[in-house]
Amino acid sequence: MLIKRGAEADLHRTEFLGRPVVAKRRVPKAYRSTELDENLRRTRIRTEARLIAEARAAGVAVPILYDIDLAQAQIVMEFIEGPTVKDVLDRGGTLAMETAREVGRIVGRLHGAGVVHGDLTTSNMILRDGRVVMIDFSLGLKDDSREARGVDLHLLREGLVSAHARATTYYREVIRGYREVMGSEADRVIATVKEIESRGRYT
Repeated sequence: MLIKRGAEADLHRTEFLGRPVVAKRRVPKAYRSTELDENLRRTRIRTEARLIAEARAAGVAVPILYDIDLAQAQIVMEFIEGPTVKDVLDRGGTLAMETAREVGRIVGRLHGAGVVHGDLTTSNMILRDGRVVMIDFSLGLKDDSREARGVDLHLLREGLVSAHARATTYYREVIRGYREVMGSEADRVIATVKEIESRGRYT
């Protein structure tokens, strides 16, 4: 069953060895040469799988990977049941505040491991059994520079502002959680976020 058709990949809900899974396949692009297209799709699937593994090693909850098919540019992973963090924040209350802070801790763990997610929206996070599970690393990369981390946090802030009425409050909790994990480096990354925002205002 098709869950989502994206610009880069199609997601299907299916089964693998009797387990509910999501099969994510990078779609071919007709405007690229066949050889280039196949190489890019394989590379991106391999990169995404590696980032998921590195996120798990850093203590971030992510889907279990069951199969990687480079020929088909496809990964098969655990289907995560639960509300998105977007839904949790929309409902408000104590759980929303705790969840926002936990998101900050998770981003801190990723950044501490040199992983940049690249698409930090609350729709790419699912709350399951009290834990936030991070999904969709398709735009992610390995980069421990302050600029890359700042862009990641900036995109999260922008996503909160566009999707949630209490964005300022939630972002404050995100930053608290981020500081818990990143320590003094957090202030330097947050300064970079402010610098990125000022560039946007004056260009």
